Amino acid sequence: MFLLLPQKYLEENYCRNPDGDPRPWCFTTSPSKRWDYCAIPRCKVDCVTGEGVAYRGTIAVTESGKTCQSWSAQVPHKHNQGLDNNYCRNPNNELMPWCYTTDPSKRWEYCNVPRCGVARTQGIVLVNLSHCYEGNGFSYRGITSETISGKECQSWSSMTPHRHYKTPEAYPDA
Repeated sequence: MFLLLPQKYLEENYCRNPDGDPRPWCFTTSPSKRWDYCAIPRCKVDCVTGEGVAYRGTIAVTESGKTCQSWSAQVPHKHNQGLDNNYCRNPNNELMPWCYTTDPSKRWEYCNVPRCGVARTQGIVLVNLSHCYEGNGFSYRGITSETISGKECQSWSSMTPHRHYKTPEAYPDA
């Protein structure tokens, strides 16, 4: 697997989220507006980050193609998870999302939920994250440089018109 994105950190005047805000943002070139969130949509994609504990997508098939049993059903497999629907989930910190199957001979199985922001070796691109952000946008590496209020972003290495400490040197991985 490889990352789709170029390694553009706090370069130029691109929108970023170096400090854990709710979404990508930037300092503006407007003297009257210090900073603002950026005009970037959130990605709408059925994918997982990390172990998928927060995954809330709609994939309901296991990696071998078995249909997931509804979490509210106790047949064919009894359990005490107490979730809704039959979507793949990770309620107990497994390696990845999983589900109980409708196959009486196979209790549960992992689901093949794509990883967010990566391409598979078969060349299938899951999402181009240069046009949208996922989560809080920490991994956003697009080139949008306009805020939701229409202001142009100030370069991260510039101190004009706004002095700040969110420099490429201070946040090398942002």
